[in-house]
Amino acid sequence: MLVHGLIVAVAVTFGWILLQNLLMHVRPAENRMLAMATGYVLSLPFVFVLYRWMPTVGGVMGHAESFAMGLINAYVLHMMLFFQYGNCFYHVERSVTIRFLVELLKHGDRGAVLETVQTQYSLNEMVQQRMEVMHDRGLVEFRDGAWRLLPKGLLLARIAAIGQWLFQMKGQHERM
Repeated sequence: MLVHGLIVAVAVTFGWILLQNLLMHVRPAENRMLAMATGYVLSLPFVFVLYRWMPTVGGVMGHAESFAMGLINAYVLHMMLFFQYGNCFYHVERSVTIRFLVELLKHGDRGAVLETVQTQYSLNEMVQQRMEVMHDRGLVEFRDGAWRLLPKGLLLARIAAIGQWLFQMKGQHERM
């Protein structure tokens, strides 16, 4: 039943991710994390339905204990895949490296000189846009000519600092 749970979790997760990506192309969500979480929550009943009605690997359903363990396995794996997808979605979606690679792809075999790429991606614009997004999300405010943390941003910054210390994570500028 555990293998059955694995198959169900992968199938439901794959279906949910495919549907979400198709919907994002049709109508992009303003808050992608909320859209992802909503899609995940809506997919939860499908784990049970598919687990219950999909034929098992051996064709034998087994007893109640194995049914429950397989279902728990399916839900746990589905949740872990959700977290992994969220991690990949946000890192790939926001990665400057990926953006630059796509920009170079657009130029094809002729390539792009550094100045051309730099004109497309102003660091000042990137920082300004990110600060405005953080302002819109209630993390920071602009007061007296300076950006300041709001309580929500302060909490998130402290959690991030503890995570960096705990896992000995290096900043983006320190990685090479």
